[in-house]
Amino acid sequence: MRSFPFEFALRREARFYPEDPGGVTGDVLEIGPGRGDFLLAKAQSYPNRRFVAIELKKRRFRKLVDRVKRRELANVLLINGDARIVVRQSVPPNAFSQIYVLFPDPWPKRRHEPMRLLNDEFLELLAARLTSGGELILATDDQSYRGWIMKHADRVDDLRLGAVHESGDALTPEWVPTLFEQKWRDEGRTITYFSYIRPAED
Repeated sequence: MRSFPFEFALRREARFYPEDPGGVTGDVLEIGPGRGDFLLAKAQSYPNRRFVAIELKKRRFRKLVDRVKRRELANVLLINGDARIVVRQSVPPNAFSQIYVLFPDPWPKRRHEPMRLLNDEFLELLAARLTSGGELILATDDQSYRGWIMKHADRVDDLRLGAVHESGDALTPEWVPTLFEQKWRDEGRTITYFSYIRPAED
């Protein structure tokens, strides 16, 4: 079983658009934005908030850069790299009030479970990057991953389950689905959304 951090990921230097800010901070962080539908809609709706997204795949990153440029969004920072590395090395504690991880690869085969992103270690990293009272929003269409998420998140001291929502509809009326989310909905799959809160400090 391979353990964090993976050697191949450590050899890759993260790329930034528009530029490396030194310390990665903002209001909202999305891990794995894919085509960017959710991210870009949020950034356009809240121009006074700073949005950061970490995308692993180079081709998707380049397409995201093009979409941000066309929309002239000055409140988006894009990072091409492995989130397990980028969050640890570049994101300081207490940096974001919201973090989204929407529909990560479920790696459904048992032998591939170590590749799942949402394990104890990564969830602990994300919890530490939330502000006091900040919110971690997760989503999956895979029922086995649903149980995995709850089991591993329950082990993280700095996360408290706020809500679990299961539906074939959007989470909120203004919610803009990701490409895969819309696909899963069209197929009639039940989607599970989780809200975890980092408890406010006394």
